[in-house]
Amino acid sequence: MRWKLLGVLLLGLLILGSFSLVSANKTQNPWEEWAKEHTVKVLVIEKVSYKNGELIREVIYTGDDLRNKLNVGKLSRIEKIKVSGTTLEKKYPKGAQALMSGKSISRTYYKTTILTTSNDPFPWWDYPPYLPRWTWKVWYDEFSIPHYEKADPVNLVWEGGTKSEVKEVLENEGWYDWVVASNQYIYDPPQYGGSGWEEGDDMATSRTFGPRHHVRLWVIYNGKIIGSAHYEDRDHDVISFEQAEEKVALYYHSPWVITPDHYYLYNYISSPYNDGYATKIRKW
Repeated sequence: MRWKLLGVLLLGLLILGSFSLVSANKTQNPWEEWAKEHTVKVLVIEKVSYKNGELIREVIYTGDDLRNKLNVGKLSRIEKIKVSGTTLEKKYPKGAQALMSGKSISRTYYKTTILTTSNDPFPWWDYPPYLPRWTWKVWYDEFSIPHYEKADPVNLVWEGGTKSEVKEVLENEGWYDWVVASNQYIYDPPQYGGSGWEEGDDMATSRTFGPRHHVRLWVIYNGKIIGSAHYEDRDHDVISFEQAEEKVALYYHSPWVITPDHYYLYNYISSPYNDGYATKIRKW
């Protein structure tokens, strides 16, 4: 009887340990849980016009899910990019002629995205590897209060150097410091010396039109420089994250040391492909 009782106890401990392991595995990625809570289905109302070679997109997000989760009636933003008539015909084959004649076209559709308020960022500084996972686009509600939508993955981390030194390497390879690009942000916690929502510093291999390689840079509170790099087409649509990550990293030679895919940031994307890892580039 004593041995049977001991066996039951051991079996119970084994089962309890298994449940604990499963539970631990489920909580290894706090981003996933946070993202689920901030996933919103929105009705997109898009108005497009074309003037002086510039495509203007006025976009509104609205819908019940937005009201219920963020307590706002709508979010809006305006995006402007330079495009040629040929590109316009490719992007809007049925509406290009109307756009080039000065008319606007509209469409509505639903999409699911990740949104948050300005005071509810994902607390990446609380979880290993203590790095931002994503960049964010800014939207404004009816009262001009900013909200943020998940944008591009972080895929580069520099350590041991300054942002000026990081940029100098790129400039020596022909990259431009002032370029046409949409603004994106990361949140750097003020309680540790950051400035809250901070706009990225853009560099690219062309000032305006693609195809080009493009990187956004930030300095976070612990002195590390993070980057989100991609290769984009003429219309600034992303073609590849991995290609740009590898290209940027290969510019850095001694005293810089490259460790490919060193940090896992849980920001995998199937298309355009991003493997979820960031390359570390350290200056010794």
